[in-house]
Amino acid sequence: MKQILIAMLLLSVSGAPAVRAAETASPETLVWCGLDYSKVKMIGTLDFQKPEAIFPGMITAWNGLFINEMLPQLEKMAKSVRTDLQAVQARNEKAGASQIERKDGSQDEMVKPTHITEADIADIVKSYKMENDKGLGLVFVMDRLVKAQETGCMHVVFFDVASRKVVRSERVCAKAGGIGFRNFWFKPVKEVVKQLPKMYKDARAKK
Repeated sequence: MKQILIAMLLLSVSGAPAVRAAETASPETLVWCGLDYSKVKMIGTLDFQKPEAIFPGMITAWNGLFINEMLPQLEKMAKSVRTDLQAVQARNEKAGASQIERKDGSQDEMVKPTHITEADIADIVKSYKMENDKGLGLVFVMDRLVKAQETGCMHVVFFDVASRKVVRSERVCAKAGGIGFRNFWFKPVKEVVKQLPKMYKDARAKK
C-alpha cells in the first residue's frame, strides 16, 4: 500500500509538467527544479513524529502541491517556464529520519542560524543532472522547519543552467500555518513565492 501511495504522489508531480519539460528551453526560460529537502533539518519535540510518512511521501506531496498551486504564479512572473524535477527528486529520495532533531529552543538558537553554506548550495546545484541545458534555474533548498517558532526557512536559489553558476541566493524564513501537517509546513513555501517577482527581476539582471 505504501509503495502504491508513493507512486501516486510521484505521478502527481511528474504528470502535469511533462509537456513543459519536453519543450526546448531558451536562455530566457525560467526552469523550476523543485523543493530540495536533501539537507533540511526538521526541528521540534512536538512534531515530525512519523518519519516513515515524511520520507519520501510527504516530501513528494509538497513538491506536488507546488506544481499544482504555485507553478501558475511562476507563469505569471516569467514569459517562459519549464520544469526539470528529476535531479531534485533523486536527492529527496536520500533524505531520511536522521534529519529530524527532537529539541526546542529560542528563535536565535533554532531559526536564525543556518547549517547550509554558500559552498553547499554551489555543490548542490552542480550535482543536478538536468534535461534542460539552458535557462535560469530556480530551486528552493529547504533549510529548516522549526516547530517551536512555527517557521520554515529556505534558500531561494537562481542559477544559470548552462554553467551551473549560482546567480542569486537568499535565505528566507516565513511562518507556517494551516490545517494538517502537509498544509502547515507548505505555508512557508507559499509565503516565499509571494516574494519571488522581485528576486526574479534581480536574478535576471545579474545573469
